[in-house]
Amino acid sequence: MPQAKENRVHKRSGTQNGELAKRRAPYALRACDACRRRKGKCDGRQPCGHCLGRGQDCSYSSSFAPEGWQPAAVVAAGRETGKSDNRRHGSAVSYNRDALVEMLSTLQEQLDTLASQVRPPTQVQLDSPSPTLAADCSGDESFIATLINDASVGQDSVHPAKQQSRGSAQHFYGPTSPDYSLNVAQLKLRRNSFPGAPLQQRQFQLATIDEDASDEDEVADTPSPAMPPRVLDREALGRLLQLRSFMDLQEAIRLLHVYQEVVGDLHPLIDLNEVISLARSCYADPESVVWDISARKSGAASDENLVILNLALAIALRADSNPESSSVEILVRNCFQGAVNAKLGTAPHSIRHVTIVLLNGFYEFFQDMPRSAWRMCGIAGHMLMELGFHNGEVSKHLLELNAQREEAWNLISCILIIDRQWSSATGLPTHFNNSSFSSIPMSCIKNPHVKAMHAFILISDKFSEPIAQAAKGEGYSDDEAFELMSFQIEQWRKKAVGEHILSQSDKWQTEPSTKPPTWSILLNLRAESVRSLLLKPFFFSESDPGKITKHIRPATELVFKVVNVLYTLDTTTDIYRKQHPNYQHLLASAIALAFLLVALIEQHRTDLLPNLSPDILDSLSRSFEMAVSLTDNYVKTSRAARRLSKRLCEMRGILLNLGLLNRSSSGDAAGIESTQRSTARTTQKTPFSQTTQLFPSFTSPFTTRDTSVGLGTIFPTTSDVEMQPRSSWTDSLRFQWPVGDTSTIFSEGIF
Repeated sequence: MPQAKENRVHKRSGTQNGELAKRRAPYALRACDACRRRKGKCDGRQPCGHCLGRGQDCSYSSSFAPEGWQPAAVVAAGRETGKSDNRRHGSAVSYNRDALVEMLSTLQEQLDTLASQVRPPTQVQLDSPSPTLAADCSGDESFIATLINDASVGQDSVHPAKQQSRGSAQHFYGPTSPDYSLNVAQLKLRRNSFPGAPLQQRQFQLATIDEDASDEDEVADTPSPAMPPRVLDREALGRLLQLRSFMDLQEAIRLLHVYQEVVGDLHPLIDLNEVISLARSCYADPESVVWDISARKSGAASDENLVILNLALAIALRADSNPESSSVEILVRNCFQGAVNAKLGTAPHSIRHVTIVLLNGFYEFFQDMPRSAWRMCGIAGHMLMELGFHNGEVSKHLLELNAQREEAWNLISCILIIDRQWSSATGLPTHFNNSSFSSIPMSCIKNPHVKAMHAFILISDKFSEPIAQAAKGEGYSDDEAFELMSFQIEQWRKKAVGEHILSQSDKWQTEPSTKPPTWSILLNLRAESVRSLLLKPFFFSESDPGKITKHIRPATELVFKVVNVLYTLDTTTDIYRKQHPNYQHLLASAIALAFLLVALIEQHRTDLLPNLSPDILDSLSRSFEMAVSLTDNYVKTSRAARRLSKRLCEMRGILLNLGLLNRSSSGDAAGIESTQRSTARTTQKTPFSQTTQLFPSFTSPFTTRDTSVGLGTIFPTTSDVEMQPRSSWTDSLRFQWPVGDTSTIFSEGIF
């Protein structure tokens, strides 16, 4: 062994002194294909010793073929081969060159993709050699040198690329920020060398200059688990494509149309056709989708589009509310939850990033978690501010295309509208006001629901202060203030919905053509909800009941109108079921007004009850019965419905004592049990149109129930709902119940 080791050392020293060894130092790069396959040592000759012994020429299929290199010993041997050998070798080289050109073309495409990622758009890209030009070159080494130079240029442009990446998600600095003042000073210092417009006209530069970011560069160059890459890795992308295992393409497209019905028609956050096209691509060639996203191929979908696709499907599955969709929804949620959390934990860099956060809020809203949805809306709006879209000048410079501007304006409008709706549903303050974002040209808003609600925001702030004062027991300053606000709401409703009214709701089942569009139904009901909000302060106060009597009939008619329309929607269509979170809020708001009215009647029973006309009492009774039926349908699928059912359960005995429910038709305990079994609901409810007639021939659900017991024997109890300690029920009705994910009862918001 020592001798063998010594021989190896001797051989190594011998090769270092020879001229041939110096030229053969990187011998592995010049090995022919035969030596590479046998993993043997190639001597570099033409042909090499191995191929010469077998009477064949050396072939080179790699990009390192040594056509322009010949050692001195090989030159002499090459001259002896003659012209016949040259022709034979030329044909082999021609074949090898074709294979080399094909491989290099593929390599060049990959290099172009990588170079486009690191070069700023303003940099002139180097022309890529075509395969024909490469074949005409005198030697392949020159073509390889071109590729190496191209890659070097890409590496040299890394720093400008970082500046460009920050430019697409650059930081916004307001006038109170020190960076804003530093930017002003920086522009003043550069004015002499780079003359331009006055500072007053350069708001975009003043607010967004971020050139000296060496600290951020150092942080960006250091891997950090808290800062995931902008493009998800292949494992995460594959997880987003697992939806193919849960549903086929037809089901995915159907669910996307369901999403469009429950969210997209009201809030145009995404392009339905674009998402459907992405879904088709994912089902047709998922590997290609993953590769294009990973390589950031021009025109390819981004990882954000995949997250949006998964979120839209999850929202639609939640809106479907049946056992099969619930199980699939959990699987889909597990696929996108990690990607959504990553977006929430990183700085925003695009409008799609903000859209993902807002869609996640919609998903939580459909899960009966309005407080979480309210938070998501605030995060989405503040992310837009980080991008600078609250500033009109910055938006104008960042968004060059009209389509991009319309997308941003739609997103801003939706955030402002949703912020009002969800804050009112939870009783929490709004995140933004009318001045939080620059004015949006209404001519660019095409969606009728967004346009109408955007106009409503402009007048809704006028109601906040008087309603807040009235809720404290101070009441309205005069009746004229109430009449003026009611008039403004009615004018807005007429302008928003036009001829689409709710007066023909009793004909929707027999004449479907009379049913107005979904968005107009929702706008009509929201107008009634605001009117109920204006009426509630009259019943909060402890003033003389004689002064409140004139508001009893309008309040009763409003409650019946809202509950009857919702009941009709539930019995004749699937609109109420699919958009249950929206309509559940409207139902709770109407029932809250009814209970305030009942509390007033019970408190002043001797003075008010004898003087109330029978039609008012009958209207309250029927409204309550329809509300019970609606709530009973969804107690197993909605926490908000379960909470409302508990309140209805508490109120039934009081309504019976007031004579608002019919005692004469009550049955015994056996009848109660049979009624419970017959009305037991599954998550997929039985349509009421098969068993119940619409109002006015509405059949009371209590006609076979024992009225001597509370409604608690009818409604299922739930352990996951937090309830307030019971006190005097009349006191509780005069104050707002706490609202939120686990305690929302009656929403007192404007919407």
